[in-house]
Amino acid sequence: MWTIFGVVLGGLISFTGQFWQGRVTERDLRRTQRIQHLIDFLSAVQEAERVAVEHYHHHVDDEQWRTRSKQIIDRVWVAQKTLHMLCSPKVNEAARALAFDVRDVIRDGPGDTPGATEEEKVWEYIRANRRAFLDVARDHLK
Repeated sequence: MWTIFGVVLGGLISFTGQFWQGRVTERDLRRTQRIQHLIDFLSAVQEAERVAVEHYHHHVDDEQWRTRSKQIIDRVWVAQKTLHMLCSPKVNEAARALAFDVRDVIRDGPGDTPGATEEEKVWEYIRANRRAFLDVARDHLK
């Protein structure tokens, strides 16, 4: 009788351990996936900044630049929508605000910041929403 009880108890303990280990592994996998998509979004934003700097600081405005700017804006929006599906609403809202900023700075320019180069104006234009996104993403990953 004690042998059967021991076998059942051992099986139950083993099953519970495997169940919790599976949940931890799944949680770690989801966290890793979210980190990768956050990095993908930041990479797209960085590329969009370079596209804007090429245009407004280096005066590039040819067909190749226009094609590249459209492609990078699309990449930013796809990455943002992925964050919408995988992350918290706060991360999504911060990503959307940053995506709108990079889209607007590419389309409309950085505006006028007295005493700044065109390159610095691009960075200044998106600085607040980039910082807000980074802060929210950091808090999301804690």
